[in-house]
Amino acid sequence: MNPEAGVPLSRFTTIGTGGAARAFARPETLEELEQALALAADQELAVATIGLGSNLLVADEGFDGLVLKLGGELANARVDGQRLLAGGGAATRSACIESGPLGSPASSSPARSPGPSGAASG
Repeated sequence: MNPEAGVPLSRFTTIGTGGAARAFARPETLEELEQALALAADQELAVATIGLGSNLLVADEGFDGLVLKLGGELANARVDGQRLLAGGGAATRSACIESGPLGSPASSSPARSPGPSGAASG
């Protein structure tokens, strides 16, 4: 996992404002996520995870740390038996729709929040 340097975060916000991240990575597997977090720990970087940008404001100065945008298997939602398995980067709406076979009340009226499920889990 090789993070990019100086990635403008404005392109990841719905309002299009904000400065750059010192480091930016898009892990798609648990192994890649672990590598990114180990790198951040080694370099003593703060870590922030971003979703779809609907509730994200970035300072003009940017973020002096590692920003993660979860993708791939970390952004999937699926039903496994009687459980909904959703990665932290899965869109809330997708998780609600996928939960339909479980008879979840949320599946009949998918969330109107465009954010990722990671933001919805407390």
